[in-house]
Amino acid sequence: MIVWINGAFGAGKTTTAALLAARIPEAKIFDPEYVGYLLTTFVPAPTGDFQDLPLWRHLVVETMSGLAQHYPHPWIAPMSLIDAGHRAEILDGIRKSGAEVREFVLAVPEPQLRARIAADQIEAKAAGWRQDHVAQALTTFADLTDADFVDGTVPAEQVAATILARR
Repeated sequence: MIVWINGAFGAGKTTTAALLAARIPEAKIFDPEYVGYLLTTFVPAPTGDFQDLPLWRHLVVETMSGLAQHYPHPWIAPMSLIDAGHRAEILDGIRKSGAEVREFVLAVPEPQLRARIAADQIEAKAAGWRQDHVAQALTTFADLTDADFVDGTVPAEQVAATILARR
């Protein structure tokens, strides 16, 4: 099974993924962002976002599907998919490979989300970019009917426990 943790930038996906990996036997984290870092070493992203590269989306589907097939243990993917088309392409593509994907969206209200981004010292260089994409994320998630929403305003341990109970 693949647990895809979605949500706006700053919602707590990475923290939640680490907590889940520690609580699910044999679970591994695969962060699709690394595929983007690798790819943009060779191919520029004209929009500034590697998710807009069709090859990134293709490689994420192939990599995640391959990991699920060849290394069949629980996988956790913390990745914001805020473009509805990209989200569908990736998650549907992985599911078509036969892998089971459960998507959890960490829901955080806009004011709290913006405050988290502003306070984040680890991703401080990306704060402007993250702030610029809050509205798109919230709009995309507001229209979802096929994801499991989790209250991202509670402590991360509680978010992880909720996902564990629902997966």
